[in-house]
Amino acid sequence: MKTHELEKELGISKHTIFYYEKEGIVTPQRDDNGYRSYSQDDLQKLIMVKFLRNLNISIDDVKAILNNELDFKECLEINQIHLEKQIKSLEEVQENIEMYVRKDLPMLPALQQIQREVKNYKLGYQKTTDIVSLGRRLTKKLAIKKFLYKFIPTLLIVLFISAPSTTTVQKIIFVIFISLLITTGFIAADFQFSQLWLRLPLDQTRNQSVEFLNDRIRYYQFKGYIDNVKYFYSVLLGKEDKFIKEYKYEDIQSVELLLKHRYENYGTPIARDWYVLDYRFEFKDGNHFYFYWPFTIDDDARFIGMILDEKVENVIDKNHVIDALKNGIHLNDYVKTTEN
Repeated sequence: MKTHELEKELGISKHTIFYYEKEGIVTPQRDDNGYRSYSQDDLQKLIMVKFLRNLNISIDDVKAILNNELDFKECLEINQIHLEKQIKSLEEVQENIEMYVRKDLPMLPALQQIQREVKNYKLGYQKTTDIVSLGRRLTKKLAIKKFLYKFIPTLLIVLFISAPSTTTVQKIIFVIFISLLITTGFIAADFQFSQLWLRLPLDQTRNQSVEFLNDRIRYYQFKGYIDNVKYFYSVLLGKEDKFIKEYKYEDIQSVELLLKHRYENYGTPIARDWYVLDYRFEFKDGNHFYFYWPFTIDDDARFIGMILDEKVENVIDKNHVIDALKNGIHLNDYVKTTEN
């Protein structure tokens, strides 16, 4: 059997056949013209080699199996273990790729150091998008939730106060109108009913957020109660773009990290002290944005530290807290360490 016949029979290239010949698996005879001539034994060996190689068995192990130096089943079991490790590794690669795509992260070598951590937050602290951010962007889903959390208690209170002896269409419309009016006032101030009895700091950031994308930042800045209402309802209608500002990283003049010592009490008379960060963004066109104590979720603080360090030319960091951000160290622990 000539080489071209073997190619057709096995569905492999002549270069692969020559490689197996070089490895000593087959030893074709030469005819008078010097052309290779393969026997039926060579054909059967190559069929077996193709079968084993399709199982991802190395060429060395293939030769050992053909020479009865290695048990086929034992080889498969070893190979299965290796494949399971490879599959797990590939799944981790796939998860990382999906994460980078979702977050629209810039390409930073330091990102490989981050072990992804997703925590199950309660009491309204879940992220609304996958983008790395300070605070969380107001999305349509979150806006609907906030609206209902404000409107339903307001409606019940108005109904209780009005307590009409008879119900008419006009009275129902009036109650709904008054409830909507009060709710709009709550939206303007970003008021949370939970503040009345739980005293929890839920979204006390006037719907502000800063998102860190591949080549730019995107943020909403509270500029007044009326604008906040317009922004809120524009989000509900999917038309919030005119309220969102964007700057490329090279257009940022500076970002200042301001370490602050603040106190909060969570429904108890005892206040707990925290070291937190405020952020001041200055842009080359003269605009600026001060973000008071924004919260971060999951690994966002680490991502933000790395992005600022790599992408922003001038980071003002008098307390050197960017190292704490990049290494995922809680600011309270970081301050205690530096003080000692």
